[in-house]
Amino acid sequence: MKRTMGLCLGLAAVLTLLVLVGSAHAADGKLGQPAASLSGLEWIKGEPVEIKKGSIYVVEFWATWCPPCRTSIPHLTEMQHEFKDQGVTIIGVSSEKAEVVKPFVENEKAGPMDYVVAVDPERKISAGYMGAFGLGGIPHAFIVGKDGTLVWHGHPMDGMDQVLKAVVAGKFDPAAHAKKKEAEEKVRARLIQLYKDYFAKVTDDGAAAKKAGDEFIKDANAQMLNSFAWRILTNVAEEVRDLDMARTAAAKGVKLTEGKNAAVLDTYALATYELGKKYVAEAVEAQKKAVELAQGNAQMREGLQKALDRYEAASVD
Repeated sequence: MKRTMGLCLGLAAVLTLLVLVGSAHAADGKLGQPAASLSGLEWIKGEPVEIKKGSIYVVEFWATWCPPCRTSIPHLTEMQHEFKDQGVTIIGVSSEKAEVVKPFVENEKAGPMDYVVAVDPERKISAGYMGAFGLGGIPHAFIVGKDGTLVWHGHPMDGMDQVLKAVVAGKFDPAAHAKKKEAEEKVRARLIQLYKDYFAKVTDDGAAAKKAGDEFIKDANAQMLNSFAWRILTNVAEEVRDLDMARTAAAKGVKLTEGKNAAVLDTYALATYELGKKYVAEAVEAQKKAVELAQGNAQMREGLQKALDRYEAASVD
């Protein structure tokens, strides 16, 4: 069967970047340190912003070409609406040029961006945030507390709204969070090594690759599982492609996200579809759920619908 391309390939490519580049080099950034200045940004939407004590800021790095970034836009807009009267300013920063970002913002392809948007084509501001923490995967957000220090960073769809509520209420403990984050980074480093080991060995040492893959699946989070499964499906030679492992990883991703993540469902549907004719009905069911979950994002929904059309066509062949 032909593999489904399009939106989901872009999703997985970005998630692969998130997994591998995120720990590609050492960094000296730490939570609790003063937030870097925003001076030098080119402002596309909203008034220029500078970090000032007494206010709370969310500095989010994104790009127009990044599907997960576009998925995050409505969520960021909702948070800006919710916290607009509580001293919170959300700033979306892209490393693309103004002539790319401005039409995107004006056309509202992923829904209204009702927060401040700026560009950083030379990555000078990014260096003080993403670069300082050794991060390369987007979207990624940083929360700046009222004292002007960095109190949290992570994926904007990964519990950031709850953290922001606690920061606004003065109930967030940055020190405890930093300690937890450090422990999580150790686990993440191990998982990244297992991820790399699998794809380094899959061609020449199937047994070693399977061992690394099994260990990875056991402890990986949904985003990592999604990237892992998609890479098997699209970047591993057919003669050594382990479709069962891809489906196992994707299925766990679906379970961890409670079947509520369109991108993860999309990957699971493809993994199931690739297993053959008798699994097509299951692929159709999963892809239908993905399409339903993308109702608020027209561009994403269009890409998911194309995959669904392919699966449904195969079911009647």
